Amino acid sequence: AAFYMFPKIESDHWKTDKDFVLDVLNECHVLVVPGSGFCPVYGKDHFRMVFLPNIDILGKAFDSIESFMRKNA
Repeated sequence: AAFYMFPKIESDHWKTDKDFVLDVLNECHVLVVPGSGFCPVYGKDHFRMVFLPNIDILGKAFDSIESFMRKNA
């Protein structure tokens, strides 16, 4: 079993979810997946993140993404 989250990217800062994912990877060093890869219609403007890492790693990833969003959104 696996646990995923599929949040919506609520910002006009990025043209596509793919642009968002690349910026998160480059700036936060956190790998997330574009939602459009799962459904081009309903997945756009979303990203997927897995909950498999331990809590310390997840906490750092969430903090990094939160800081990134505050800076860019």
